[in-house]
Amino acid sequence: MTDGGGTLIKLGDLLIRVGILKPKELEDCIRTAGETGLPIGRVLIMSGYMTDRELAAAVQAQSLIKDRVVEVETALDALKQVANEDITLEQALRKRGWAGKKTTETAKLGELLRSAELVSDEQLNGCLTTSQETGLPLGRILVLTQAISEETLASVLTAQILIRDGKVSKEQAIKGLRASKRRRISLEESLIDQGFYKPPLRQTVKLGELFVLSGLVTDSDLMGALEIGLTREMPIGQVLVDCGYVSRGVLNTALKFQEMVINGTLNALQAAEALRQVSTRNISMAQSVAELGLLKSEQTETIRLGELLKAAGIVTEDDIKSAIDLSARNSALIGKILLVTGLINEQTLHASLRAQFLVREGFLRMEQAIVALNHCEKNECSIDDALQELGWTMPSRAKLHGEPEF
Repeated sequence: MTDGGGTLIKLGDLLIRVGILKPKELEDCIRTAGETGLPIGRVLIMSGYMTDRELAAAVQAQSLIKDRVVEVETALDALKQVANEDITLEQALRKRGWAGKKTTETAKLGELLRSAELVSDEQLNGCLTTSQETGLPLGRILVLTQAISEETLASVLTAQILIRDGKVSKEQAIKGLRASKRRRISLEESLIDQGFYKPPLRQTVKLGELFVLSGLVTDSDLMGALEIGLTREMPIGQVLVDCGYVSRGVLNTALKFQEMVINGTLNALQAAEALRQVSTRNISMAQSVAELGLLKSEQTETIRLGELLKAAGIVTEDDIKSAIDLSARNSALIGKILLVTGLINEQTLHASLRAQFLVREGFLRMEQAIVALNHCEKNECSIDDALQELGWTMPSRAKLHGEPEF
């Protein structure tokens, strides 16, 4: 981590460099915050290490540094003055000749939601108060109170990431969020259609998506972890480990599978299946990939996602044709179009993608996938739960050599 414009500096590091905290004191407060569930800032104040005014100034300074508004050393000097005098951070900065900038780019969750007109001021203010009182992430509070949906939260968190990484500007992200809601398409599709964003040329998969596709982390848990990561400026993998969703070993394995997707060795669904096998069966990466290769070499059925959904009776031929027409105009996948047009839900999309993968890779026959998908729809469960309840297991090496499964 280097100093300068755009530096991502942790709040604790900032307080230590100013001299408000000692490293051991910060470690103790972090431990207490983890044990009690209280926000670290509240623990620092309760422990007597700093005042509300000093904490507010430190948070503001961190934001100004991150948004390239002030240099690190200038912010440090101003914070020292705030600690020694009864003044605000802005007053301390002005004493050093800082006049502020009107073109600051920020990407706070509440600000994006308000600017994109996704929540009202009353909703946002109420949820902000609840978030501060409970220590729960703002996004979780907004979803729990039904102020926004899980999908909206996911879009805004994605917007934060794109702004943070310099892929789009704040204004572009806001326009993309508005169009995304109006047209019922994903944020990425909205940004691409408006010419604000170009997707990577090489195939890739986000780490969080890899965990969700593998069934190791739920969508809801991922959204919470993403918000925590953005707030605390921590990598999503580290947050998932700290929250107990995955182990350090599983995280390291997922990162390696992610790299295999990037370099073209596996596609995203193959990597997710291999990750699930490594995690649930405690086998090596080499064995999981080798088994995928063995299964792929067998004579397997080829099935399109739309055909699978139609055969299972979930959508009709007219639905498929309509989705194809829309996908041609919006350059989106059929499954995604069926989702955003309300013909299927997120659970059905994930189940059908998993079923498609299992058919293509030789884990299931077409008729098994249809029965399993209908079981998913009827019982509102995942495809893997359906297979288990139906008594169908993944084929082993022995079964590949002629032992029937169905």
